[in-house]
Amino acid sequence: MKTWSQLREVLKEIMGDYDVWYQPPENTKLKYPCVVFENSTGLSQFADNKPYLKTKRYTVTLMTRTADNDFYKDKLMDLPMCTFDREFRNDGIVNTVFNMYY
Repeated sequence: MKTWSQLREVLKEIMGDYDVWYQPPENTKLKYPCVVFENSTGLSQFADNKPYLKTKRYTVTLMTRTADNDFYKDKLMDLPMCTFDREFRNDGIVNTVFNMYY
């Protein structure tokens, strides 16, 4: 099973010089654009009442000051097992949310 730190490296390749955070502490001041990701529900398949296949799911949020973030959106959508979830604006920041099994 792959780890969150391996996913962080994949996301850093996409974001280049911009920040990538795994569950940042609440007192962290974010610089935009950035990516924040966290654990979400996983996917388990069972046989004989035991899980035999487990895949972790992460919520990956691309945060930018403007809505013209198609380059990063497309790069994230190109990753295997990644789906677009929603997009919303909060305090002037555009949040684009993806679900990613990794």
